[in-house]
Amino acid sequence: MNKAILSEQYPQFAAKLQVYGYEVIPSETIPCNMPYERDHADLQCLILRDTAFVLSHCKRLIGALSRDYQVIVCGDRFSGQYPDNTCLSAVPCGNKLLGRIASLDEKVKEFCYDHDIELINVNQGYAKCSCVQIADNAVITADNGMIHALRDTEIDVLPIGKGSVRLEGAEYGFLGGASGYDRDNKAVYFCGNIEQHPDAENIKDFFQTYGTKIICLTKDTLTDIGGLIFC
Repeated sequence: MNKAILSEQYPQFAAKLQVYGYEVIPSETIPCNMPYERDHADLQCLILRDTAFVLSHCKRLIGALSRDYQVIVCGDRFSGQYPDNTCLSAVPCGNKLLGRIASLDEKVKEFCYDHDIELINVNQGYAKCSCVQIADNAVITADNGMIHALRDTEIDVLPIGKGSVRLEGAEYGFLGGASGYDRDNKAVYFCGNIEQHPDAENIKDFFQTYGTKIICLTKDTLTDIGGLIFC
């Protein structure tokens, strides 16, 4: 993985990723009811194995990803309003996909059925944004519904407190939206300083358990920008 898809609203994060050797692919502007969601990468595309699912609104993103992936254009039911705007917000964990099944794009579900990927249902439509993946079988989340849904699975969950993440226009954001997992590099990049999070020590211990690196792109407040999608 040597590319990263993210919002252009905070160029400091893109600039730092370029220093780390990533080619930055800007997310696009999509018609969401909430203005702060319109550039969120985790609502615009989902990478599953060698396939990229991309909203039909994102013409430039479709072109950029078609060089390396089989692209499936999605969003027949996308309305810009929750939960229809979360049709691609899901978390690939090994041979499992976490997401609100009722909201997921039909093409994503068909792909999972055809490729023996187990769908794990969670009530949270913003599944990708609300959890930090640190390994194929480990996530961090403040969402109680996700914690409960994953309790009897093989996926290890570190519960954390809500808040402590900035999201312009909202009371607070999600830690998953302020980060991204590069599986090949076995690292999670944070948009801000994880040391400022109240659960920082538990988070660092969890990372150490799985041998995953923490890389903070700035020393500023953690900021939900709609996640970093590495591809």
